[in-house]
Amino acid sequence: MSRPYIITIASEKGGVGKTTLATNLAIYLKGLSEDLPVTLFSFDNHFTVDQMFRLSKTVNSQDVSQLFTGNNPAELLVTGQYGVDYIQSSHNLFENQHRVQSADQLGQIIAGSSLRGLIIIDTSPTLDIYTRNALYAADRVIVPIKDAPSLENCRNLTDFLVQQNRSKSVLKLLPCLIDTRIHFDGPFRNSYQLLKAYAINRGYRCFEGFIAKSPKVESLSTNPTGKIYPVMTHGRNTEVHLQFTHLARQVYLDYLEQGPTRLKQVAHDLYHQEEHVLQQYQVRINNLQSTCLCCQTPVPEDGIWPNAYFLENKTGNFSGFIEEDCFFELLLHDFYPELNGKEQQKLLQEILVGAVNRPFLLLQKTQIDTEQAQVDLFRLDQQGEKISGRSILLKKRKRSQRQGEKGLLHLFSQAAKDQPEKFQQLLVRQTDKNPLNLLQHQSYLEWKTIFNRVQIDHTLAGC
Repeated sequence: MSRPYIITIASEKGGVGKTTLATNLAIYLKGLSEDLPVTLFSFDNHFTVDQMFRLSKTVNSQDVSQLFTGNNPAELLVTGQYGVDYIQSSHNLFENQHRVQSADQLGQIIAGSSLRGLIIIDTSPTLDIYTRNALYAADRVIVPIKDAPSLENCRNLTDFLVQQNRSKSVLKLLPCLIDTRIHFDGPFRNSYQLLKAYAINRGYRCFEGFIAKSPKVESLSTNPTGKIYPVMTHGRNTEVHLQFTHLARQVYLDYLEQGPTRLKQVAHDLYHQEEHVLQQYQVRINNLQSTCLCCQTPVPEDGIWPNAYFLENKTGNFSGFIEEDCFFELLLHDFYPELNGKEQQKLLQEILVGAVNRPFLLLQKTQIDTEQAQVDLFRLDQQGEKISGRSILLKKRKRSQRQGEKGLLHLFSQAAKDQPEKFQQLLVRQTDKNPLNLLQHQSYLEWKTIFNRVQIDHTLAGC
């Protein structure tokens, strides 16, 4: 399946001409191949893309922030002027950063979409989560530089790519806003030659040529109508027009020679990641005990088991479900022997569960000697912090008492799998209608996060 080739325009230095480069490059690339789809969007906090390409005064309700909400990216496209498609910019982009959980999301989203051709992404002058996503997904990162500070800022972009196991060669530098009136004595006759020499000396690759500083080009974004005009249509008599033409040809040749290799790799990695997630889910399913951990009632084959509790030990090698009535009977028998009957059981449930939505409960056992152990019961909030707790001493039951009688120590002995431990922990949580949902990847990650936060503490009392 053909996937798009992604070009990211990035620099941590503002005022280097990123957006001018992104918008005009899109038009020049489209001019080189009319049949090639060219798409543009911006993660910067401005609306230059919209002002240049919008055909209608009607504003679509969909914008670039919705790339991370599960929408098909192709459905966000707006047909723009000059044959370029674009995704509308957003006023709320940075308020919605919480939707972006990792740097690989954009690549995975586009890899699974129907977008094709070339995609150009304009970024903000900060290495925020949006910029990191644009860098991660890019086949080519074009970095405009206009002076020594903007060249030095390339280091953070390089460091990020290296952290993602990507080559520094993905970056290609382009001197921009070069004042051709400035000349030097010595081996470097102008700012372009000096910047290019500095860049090559630091191990960066550069495009041939540069984009000059031009009052005529600057005026294209400053006029009474508020419209922004491209160099191709309103600056053809400038040297910048020739420079953009030369740049577009280099970028287009890169695309033809390399092809969209990055998203192929992202899709390959995603496939194996999903395969691994599925395998781990199956391991968790296989580890489940086939019956209620107390009464031996078989777990329903369809997985639908209302009013069940999921239980797992710290290592994850023992897990299963226990019916609600069974679970609270165990707690009543060992922790609250003074409470009897259904009314008392209901009261206990209200104490442990009522104030918190599907709370976590932690059972932990500390073996004191061969005959007795301390067992603690803690109620946890949604972040794994202990709300309250109660501790008891339990004695090992005699052989004559074991037949048909199962308490908390029996539960711990099952979890130990014939290898008794001095200290054990069991995390318990009420499930939804389908208990297996808790074993799905994201839910289980949250479960393990809570378990890892739990601190060993034998002193809480007073539930």
